[in-house]
Amino acid sequence: MRYGYARVSTKDQNLARQIAILNAYNVEKIFKEKESGAKLRRPILTKVLTLLKPGDELIVSSLDRLSRDADHLTLLLLEINLKGAKLLALDVPDFNEVKNQNIQRLLRSMLLEVKKFMAAEERMRILERQRQGIELAKKRGSYHGRPLLYGPNVPDSERRKTYFTIKELLKSGLSITEIQRQTGKSRNLIRRIKNECDCDEQTGPLNI
Repeated sequence: MRYGYARVSTKDQNLARQIAILNAYNVEKIFKEKESGAKLRRPILTKVLTLLKPGDELIVSSLDRLSRDADHLTLLLLEINLKGAKLLALDVPDFNEVKNQNIQRLLRSMLLEVKKFMAAEERMRILERQRQGIELAKKRGSYHGRPLLYGPNVPDSERRKTYFTIKELLKSGLSITEIQRQTGKSRNLIRRIKNECDCDEQTGPLNI
């Protein structure tokens, strides 16, 4: 099977360009998702990965459609390889013209590492532009912020529970990377919660 995966970050963005590119590669089924590339746990992406079998191909128009987090990309590539499937990112050459398969794999691996770095750097630039925009809006008095999705008083009980879980994991001494792996939440969210509380002390688990 040849599966296509198309992703944009927000609900108002359009997937049409990616879908047209994927259709040109005769994919048998296209999965569409509107979620941030920094979000590790995405329901549609999880579904695609679950379906992959040996010999299948997962095709994306560019590597950053799969994820913008370098560590997450590494884990995703490993998962796809372990399933015996193949990732085809259309912005990464496959080097099929190279006859030596070892050299072919080496070149592809090197280029994938560069692409992962570029995706992560672009994410940092996006966040920096957002920060600068917020600072300018604050100076103009037109910035009112956005409601917190995760916090001790948010209406959603699951997100409230996630907030306290991350807080307790931080207090237990786990690293941000390990908490990200366990919870699937972004590093920015974990850092924000860390900055809100004194998380250097050791504490036992919180029953919630």
